[in-house]
Amino acid sequence: MRENLGALAERNFRFVFSSTTISAFGDGVSAVALAFAVLHVSHNSFLAVTAVVAARQAAQTVVTLAAGVISDRLPRHLVLVAAALVQGTVQTLAGALVLSGHAKVWELAVLAVLYGTADGFTLPASQGLIPTVVSAMRLQQANALLGLSRSLLQLLGPTVGGVLTALGSPGAALEVDAATFFVSAILLLRVSIPPREDTVEPEKFFVELREGWTEFKRQRWISTTFVFFLLGNFFGSAWGVLGPYMAKEHLGGAIAWGLIGGASGAGAVIGGVLALRYKPRRIVLASCLWSIPYGLPTLALGLLLPLPVIVAVAFLQGLALAQHLTLWFTAFQQQVPENARSRVSSYDALGSFVLIPLGMVAAGLVAAEIGPQPTLIGAGVLAITANLLLFVMPAIYEIDRTDVPQTA
Repeated sequence: MRENLGALAERNFRFVFSSTTISAFGDGVSAVALAFAVLHVSHNSFLAVTAVVAARQAAQTVVTLAAGVISDRLPRHLVLVAAALVQGTVQTLAGALVLSGHAKVWELAVLAVLYGTADGFTLPASQGLIPTVVSAMRLQQANALLGLSRSLLQLLGPTVGGVLTALGSPGAALEVDAATFFVSAILLLRVSIPPREDTVEPEKFFVELREGWTEFKRQRWISTTFVFFLLGNFFGSAWGVLGPYMAKEHLGGAIAWGLIGGASGAGAVIGGVLALRYKPRRIVLASCLWSIPYGLPTLALGLLLPLPVIVAVAFLQGLALAQHLTLWFTAFQQQVPENARSRVSSYDALGSFVLIPLGMVAAGLVAAEIGPQPTLIGAGVLAITANLLLFVMPAIYEIDRTDVPQTA
């Protein structure tokens, strides 16, 4: 009977899965709440939204490499527990400030820095943890289930966040997010990981960092695509800072923005279901193909297409992104050695994060000069172009999956 549960039959994975599911709901709620909290406090300034969100991303970027080294040294589930406790505390304080009616933009920016610092540990630690809590044959299924759970709850989360923001206060939504982090930490504490067989005396910090860089370069399918994902995320970051403003000014406000986020989540749910069975042999090539629609919602919003069209495009983007991430994470976990996995993940994550804060600031400054609408159009076109350029890299055609597809 337990075998019918697949990856969920494995105890450690069940706790990680439950933790991820609960915190994903909170993330979906806060995605709407934080932006509209800043808009409310700043009297509708998209530059203020830019400052707060960019502060969070900048902090996440700064700690990423150190997070990789630390996560390869310490029990990774405990690193995630510490990160969740910090994030829960930060969101508790942010929600209280907003509910008090005395919040200031600089206070929310400082809390965003603390949140981003903790969040910088999440991806490197998770990438190293997942293959240790599930058997190799269930690895893609585990990644697909994690993506599916995040998508299901992020589908509900933005809708709840939009309703809470519209009917009450974004501060209440931030408190909901805070509670999910504390529950997530409790669940992760129940994970039991045996000591690593390859445990050795830690090298000096910069020696370990250099070793991670050497392994990152050896994985050419990661290191040669680095710059294109970096550029795609740079241009795509305009969506996060200008989207709420455009929704408020032209589409009806928080509920419309919540619907768009919910549509992306719904697409990701469908993508996650498909990813449970979709096992292409050329796993990295397929992952890159699914990255192409990433900039489409930014372009659609910039063109001020009707709300149903933007919702439909967001759905497509969510579906494609779920496939892309499931395949990418599975290939990563299959190809990168366990003892360097978090460090290589930190370099990989840097390619996703490093220019996002600059992209957010650039989007805000450019929008202040030429307007949000043309800024979004340009950003959408350039994000799509960056992902198309991935296909000039020979390395993406060379990686085959290492597991044998399971039969139904």
